[in-house]
Amino acid sequence: MIGGSPRILLVRLSALGDCLHAIPALVELRNKFPNAEIGWAIEEMSFSLLKDHPLVDRFHIFPRKAFKRGAGTFMSRMRSLSDFRKELGAVGYETAIDLQGLAKSGLVAWWSGAKTRIGFKGEDSHELNRVFTTERICPPEEAVHVVEKNISLLKPLGISLPNKPGWAMPSYESEKQAMRPFLKQCGLIDESGAVRPFCIINPGATWFTKRWAPESFGEVAKGMGEQYNLPVVITWAGAEERRAGGTIATMGGGNAFLAPETNLRQLAALTADAQLFVGNDTGPLHLAVALKINTVAIFGATDPLRNGPYGSGHRIQTGGVDCHPCWKTTCERIDRACLTWVKPDTVLVSCGHSLRRRPSANNGSVAAC
Repeated sequence: MIGGSPRILLVRLSALGDCLHAIPALVELRNKFPNAEIGWAIEEMSFSLLKDHPLVDRFHIFPRKAFKRGAGTFMSRMRSLSDFRKELGAVGYETAIDLQGLAKSGLVAWWSGAKTRIGFKGEDSHELNRVFTTERICPPEEAVHVVEKNISLLKPLGISLPNKPGWAMPSYESEKQAMRPFLKQCGLIDESGAVRPFCIINPGATWFTKRWAPESFGEVAKGMGEQYNLPVVITWAGAEERRAGGTIATMGGGNAFLAPETNLRQLAALTADAQLFVGNDTGPLHLAVALKINTVAIFGATDPLRNGPYGSGHRIQTGGVDCHPCWKTTCERIDRACLTWVKPDTVLVSCGHSLRRRPSANNGSVAAC
């Protein structure tokens, strides 16, 4: 593929953070082939966030429930898979790029009918993925982060790893307008109608070994007001995170506000208006990165070199224990030292660096470095 209007399919079905890590590869594809027809095979949840993406011509929603017993009859599930396969095949894709490296994603690439199907080789290829790919790429040693590994798959298309991979996201203007009453209620809209600076704290994470204690986030929320005169909005999803958010809001006092329940696009709208994001290794963290918001990330079981916030302007905190990263959902040490050894004071220092501020004087004024 040298030029013209090639038809290219990206395959990255899930999860949210991994789909966001695919954005820089999408940007590089569009830069190299401005007239290409680019499709993306994706699952419903991530599609809800990325729909109307300016660089994607069409999305193909993978029928995930078709693989679940009890989600309709066997025949109805087979029909949904057949319809999905026909939809892919009708486009006439020439190249499919499998960024997921599973048997399921490889099957989707094969269903596209693309003669060239590019996938991972080595430790980034899993299950029977290799059966479905025609070209297998082993990321170079310098490609440590998932973002870099994804871009390395574009080598057969003449695309090299750029010095500074780019990000592009949809517009969330309508969702921003929907969140303004909440921000106004919190005093975060000034007299001119502009949004005042604020920090987002998100305490969630799927794994127990990724979750910093709500009480520690509460100390950070309190310190953001006392040291940096910066209000905090606490975002959450689900009952457990809401309880954690309530603890943080109480500890943060009048400086911290619990956000209403949001969908992913509303979360993106809130995040895009923030000055800083503080949270664990989870989808909302990587959403903040994709929206070009500085982050302070607390990392437990996972490796920030591979999965951390990518690019400049971000700070990472971890306990620095020998067993990190373990990539486990339970802690053999019991104490989760990689998380519990991270102290709120050090996180607040990192917040100051990301904000390019030093702690304020007793009068609460903000001092810029």
